[in-house]
Amino acid sequence: MQGTAADRGGFARLWWGYAGLGLILTAGIIITALLMRTPPVPQPVAFNHRKHTGELGLNCEFCHVYVKKSAHAGLPDAQTCTVCHQTPQGTSTEAARVTALLAEGDPLNFNKLFALEPHVFYTHRRHVGIAELECRGCHGDIAETERPPARPLVRIDMDFCVDCHREQGQTLDCNACHR
Repeated sequence: MQGTAADRGGFARLWWGYAGLGLILTAGIIITALLMRTPPVPQPVAFNHRKHTGELGLNCEFCHVYVKKSAHAGLPDAQTCTVCHQTPQGTSTEAARVTALLAEGDPLNFNKLFALEPHVFYTHRRHVGIAELECRGCHGDIAETERPPARPLVRIDMDFCVDCHREQGQTLDCNACHR
């Protein structure tokens, strides 16, 4: 049995009301996700990790000199880049640009891509130097990138860290990582 026209109209209004509410909620979620997304991190040059780590065989410690002995891995400076780029290397325009910038005295200030909350205590020394964890575990396939990513390749949050601590059989004591 079919309902009256009024019944069908009420159903249609109800359906469109729910559909409208769904669209509003979806838009709100998308907008919130975009606003919470980390801003892009600019770099002074389009550093090719793949070229340096894969083709040239440099290990992470060559540019990130403190990765095994300090809280922060460190970022390369102009002096590090000058070791190879004092003279033009290869045929890429970016490599030629690096040599030109260094000749002009540009300090090549790289910007940190990964950032943790201020209340989190993390040390590369403990994780890379002592536990001998691989960089890719936290940084993803950064060594395979041909240009600096605008944002971290891996979202490092509390769940990420706790999951790793569980897998590695490490402490879950809050005071071990939180100040």
